[in-house]
Amino acid sequence: MQRIKAALRWDTRSETAKTLFLLAIVIGGTFGGYGIFMLAMGTTSPLVVVTSGSMEPTLYRGDLLAIQARSEDNIQVGDIIVYVDDWYQASPIVHRVIEIQEQPDGTKHFFTKGDANAFIDPEYRTIDEILGVVVFTVPAVGNVSIWMRGGGYIPVIILFILILFGPEIYDYLKKEDTDETNSDGLEEATNDTVNA
Repeated sequence: MQRIKAALRWDTRSETAKTLFLLAIVIGGTFGGYGIFMLAMGTTSPLVVVTSGSMEPTLYRGDLLAIQARSEDNIQVGDIIVYVDDWYQASPIVHRVIEIQEQPDGTKHFFTKGDANAFIDPEYRTIDEILGVVVFTVPAVGNVSIWMRGGGYIPVIILFILILFGPEIYDYLKKEDTDETNSDGLEEATNDTVNA
């Protein structure tokens, strides 16, 4: 029983093992939290970043949006929605609902327009294309995501690895340097003893 307790003791673990364990907890917690957020918001994409200026001055490029799924009866004129479209697949589109037309079969067609755009969008949206309605925004936070999509993530990853494992690498190299110095001194002492 003592051996099991000793094996589970945190202070007997190497710094690398502790770091990897904490990293696993952070990553697991992040994905778990995001999964719960997805369930709460009712959509697979609860967070979206504005990537164009079509909604200025209401929303700006780089704003982070939280969206919530809604039934078509709960989407109103004036709501800002996020939708996907076949003609623009690069990222979801964020525009305002400016008109709703109910069809004879009971379905609704949503006509949208960007606040900064002169014309309405070319086609209507159906509920199947709508990811959700914007419920709150966090200004400028999404700029990090836009920056990283442009290749800026590589230096960030390198910096993260250096911060995470730098002390371990430094200690390892320092230990090897000390071992070499000790073995050189031992070798010289051995040579002096043999020559005497």
